Amino acid sequence: MKNALIITISLLIVTAGFILLANKPLFFNKNTVLSQKTQNNSSAWCNNSDEAEDFENPIPVVWTAKMEGCLASCQGASFIRIPEDNKYPHFAGYYPDTKGGYEVDDWNPIPDKFQKNDLLLKITGKWIGIQDDHSQTVFEGKCVPIVNIEKIEIIK
Repeated sequence: MKNALIITISLLIVTAGFILLANKPLFFNKNTVLSQKTQNNSSAWCNNSDEAEDFENPIPVVWTAKMEGCLASCQGASFIRIPEDNKYPHFAGYYPDTKGGYEVDDWNPIPDKFQKNDLLLKITGKWIGIQDDHSQTVFEGKCVPIVNIEKIEIIK
């Protein structure tokens, strides 16, 4: 009788979990979206959480920027756009892993030659959304654009 009660309670907890999580988008990690819908991320912990979303179709971008510092052991970095964009002056860019994807399992840091102070860089990639990415530690409480970097070039 005791085992049947434990099994029943366990099944109820698992069922409740499935019901509660049924409307959540699926993610590999916070930078690679599986969901094909544009998602508004109202649970973001940033001051502009109403702007947090994952784009249905990534937007190709070529932005001029300076690297401000490393994120995720330099798999990514914080950048400031040059000239500064009024709405989103900062963005997080993530470098492709050893397999060409954006998974944290296959670590491949941004090459050192791009990490030197005050370099003006040309960042080519796909803007995948506006997300709560290091908002409390790097981006002054703001959700920022997230770019999956395809190519970095030194301008000067």
